[in-house]
Amino acid sequence: MGVARVALEHAPYPPHRTTQLLLSNAPETVTASRGLFHYRFAAGEGVRLVYHHKNGSPGPLDFELRLSNPTDQAVEVWVSDAAGGPVADELYAGHVATKRWLELYWNQVGQFVEIPPYSTRTLLRLPSRGQQVVSGLLEAVVTRGPAVTLDLVARTPGEADPPLETYAQSPAYRFESLEKRVSQTHVAGKGTLMTLGEGAFENGVGKAIKGSWGVLYTYELLLQNPSEAPRTVGLRLSAAGGIARGVVWLEGQGYELPLLRPGQPYELTRVTLNARSERRIRLSTLPAAGSNYPIRLLLYDPLATAGPGPTGRTR
Repeated sequence: MGVARVALEHAPYPPHRTTQLLLSNAPETVTASRGLFHYRFAAGEGVRLVYHHKNGSPGPLDFELRLSNPTDQAVEVWVSDAAGGPVADELYAGHVATKRWLELYWNQVGQFVEIPPYSTRTLLRLPSRGQQVVSGLLEAVVTRGPAVTLDLVARTPGEADPPLETYAQSPAYRFESLEKRVSQTHVAGKGTLMTLGEGAFENGVGKAIKGSWGVLYTYELLLQNPSEAPRTVGLRLSAAGGIARGVVWLEGQGYELPLLRPGQPYELTRVTLNARSERRIRLSTLPAAGSNYPIRLLLYDPLATAGPGPTGRTR
């Protein structure tokens, strides 16, 4: 058995702002070889792709994610990508992909990919069987060279690449930033209700997507206790758009949420505030593809309210 030697070199996380959101969900069910997404972006432009598809054919399909260099100059691209599936459960596929990608994002982990002129690099190949779902996220920015093309294709093993005219007309949204920050003050003993991940995106054929896939929300929460006695603040999550899963990052630690169902709230954590004190906490999340967002976050007094269901942690 041979031995392969690979040289790894640490490089700093490239500073960039991701402003383009690419959504590949049309068709959601893929029945034959076809192109799913085709997009060219230039140097300095940060893009984030979210894809979520089901193999609706009677046989196998390979879902392939590629970067191509259509120019006569070498190109370097910083890439951070993660996938979930192939599995039969579409919520689980999207949840796993989101969890894996957020771990990369929060730890600023990725790789630099060098692409010679007029060549292609396959980043990922996901072989699937009939009725299995694949889901994933990718963030990329051209750090050297003029431009690259991003392609997502579904291909029956052994067949040639599908022609460009088979590609779906999937949407690309432009924002000032794909990181949204929300500040909220909560006074202990009262109730504060917030909405997480509500969006109005479409998949390219007019079908609404349940949640703002690909947008990272960070909530800066100021918890205040003006009373003369210690108070407790509970953070409770509940499904508002249907069955959902998710991952939140709370004070530097990841929390993997259970399956959220309407009418079955989940208490994420409790925070104790000393008398006449305040505390700032930060919570981040990104809606998972395949789940039904939005979800609600309720800040409340758990000692004055009936039990909310399964309990997370006390802080």
